[in-house]
Formats: sequence, structure tokens, C-alpha cells
Amino acid sequence: MPRRIIFLILLLALAAAPVHALDAGHCDAPEGLSAKLKTEGHKIVATMDVYGYDVDAKEWGHVASLITATPDLKRWYTLKGDQPLGTKSTRMCIAAKGKNLEINDHRKDAVPRVTRYRFEREKALASCEKVRRNYVAGARCNEHYAVLAGLQKEFGERIALQGEADGGVLMTIAADPNSNKSEPLGDRGYRMLVTTSDGAAGIASSGQRFAFSEWVLSVFGER
Repeated sequence: MPRRIIFLILLLALAAAPVHALDAGHCDAPEGLSAKLKTEGHKIVATMDVYGYDVDAKEWGHVASLITATPDLKRWYTLKGDQPLGTKSTRMCIAAKGKNLEINDHRKDAVPRVTRYRFEREKALASCEKVRRNYVAGARCNEHYAVLAGLQKEFGERIALQGEADGGVLMTIAADPNSNKSEPLGDRGYRMLVTTSDGAAGIASSGQRFAFSEWVLSVFGER
């Protein structure tokens, strides 16, 4: 077969390959979802336990959550299981998706190495109702960097991940540098913020045991 034809076939195969094809709400068995993510070239970036209310069990508790991304960090997903870390989930779902993920080693007490946005406090506070109405019902809301400063002062939590989520909002995870080493601390390990384009931020979820994956640690030069 002529090389030109082989090259065209390869181009068509690449064009047909799914790119960020999974939507929020898509669920599957862990093995099935893992296979789909592998097809899209995703790697695990971080793992954690998210705190929330189990409607079926009618009780509060923790379930596993994962952040995955392509090696260039251009595309990412947030996954949510139905069991805590250490216990195999029977089902995992895509909780959110986005682009341009940034990783910061929050264990270092230094200026975060992520994009810093310029927000006007007045505009941010004026958009707080949008956060409560569209993203986090009843959430306490403030300007993005005011929320982050408060989390660092009260809980020692610093930016670990930041990315643009579908829907035009910013997703930021602020985590305690020791959250993956301590005993279970309820909801004191990390917070996930949702921030509008005007800078209004609310805490969308919280949990414990945040930890970077072996892949990320190897990039940091620790594996």
C-alpha cells in the first residue's frame, strides 16, 4: 500500500478518535470508565475523598473522587465513585469536565504557580447570587482570592489544582499540605471552589485525603 494512503488512513483514524467525549453525568463500572479514559489518553492527577449526602443510604459520608487529565493538561475530568478511597466503587461518574488544568505543589509555602486573575471585589460580590443560583445553592460567597486567603488562614489550605470548567467557571482545589498523611479529619482536608468570570467564588465541595498521583509526583521529581 502506498505510503501516502497509509498516512491518510492514520489521519482519518486520529480524527475519528474520541477527544473529551464523555459528558458530566456519564456513569459506568470503574473498569469501563477507566478503559474510556485510557482511550482519550487520560492519567490520574489526584485522588481524594469528597464529603456529601448519600441519598440512597440516607446518611452523610465520604466517597472517592479523582481528577484525570491528558498529559498536556489541556483536558481534564472530575470523577466520583460510590465508595471511599480504599474500597472499590461499583460505579463511577463524570462529575465535571474542563480544559487547561494547572498543577501547583501546595506542599511548598510559596506563591502558587498558576494563572492569577484580576477580579474587582464589587463585581464579584454582585455576582454571588449567580453562584448560589446556578452552582452551589445557599453557599457562602466572596471574591475568589478572599476565599482562598481565608482557607489558608483558617485551615492552612493552599492551591493545588486550577482549571477552566465547562460552563465558563473556574475550578480551584485548595488543600491542606498534610491532608493525605493525617487521620480522617471530616471535611478539613481540602475545598473545591467554583468561581464565575466576575470572580464570585463559593465552595462547591470539601473532603479529606487529597493526594497527588504517582504520575504527578514523578513530574515533581519525587518518584
